[in-house]
Amino acid sequence: MEKSLKTAPALNPANLLTVLRLVLVPVFAVYLVERRWPLVFLVFALAAGTDFLDGWVARRFGWVTALGVFIDPMADKALQLTAFTLLAVHEVCPPWVAVLAWTREIMVVSGFTLLALVSQVSVKVTRLGKIGTFSQMAALGLLLFARAFVRHPLVEPVAVLALGLAVLLNFCAGLAYVLRGLKAYEAGSASQGPLG
Repeated sequence: MEKSLKTAPALNPANLLTVLRLVLVPVFAVYLVERRWPLVFLVFALAAGTDFLDGWVARRFGWVTALGVFIDPMADKALQLTAFTLLAVHEVCPPWVAVLAWTREIMVVSGFTLLALVSQVSVKVTRLGKIGTFSQMAALGLLLFARAFVRHPLVEPVAVLALGLAVLLNFCAGLAYVLRGLKAYEAGSASQGPLG
């Protein structure tokens, strides 16, 4: 029988894997700044692996906690936004990719925060959002792998294109998420009447 959010211990293996991902972000950043591409890819692959593993472990053993629900997406955003920013700075990917990724996160986080402050509306993550996040991680991994180990002139441009498309997909998913939240809020306000 799975434990509830209240009874599962906060310091459990699933959350420790998420914390490991957060700890790996500055290591990843240092290697990227130094352009040590094989190490950049290996650290990214390890961090991305914890993203899958922590969720599986939490569900499998009933270690889902409020702390884990909070820090897991934060770790994902820290890893991906660090990657986008530094890759753009080092001219590995176009600047618009980083700008679009940051815009998406600011839009979603600010929209979610606003909804939480003014209403009790809760909007679930859509399948498109999950696909967008996964595709971004996969495209980043492909690009870093190409930088580290592949010398063919066509591979990296294809990886950059895949990354751009993944970011665009995730931006659209974020926009749809915000619009769904606004519609849910408007529907809730209308049902309450003019005096709330």
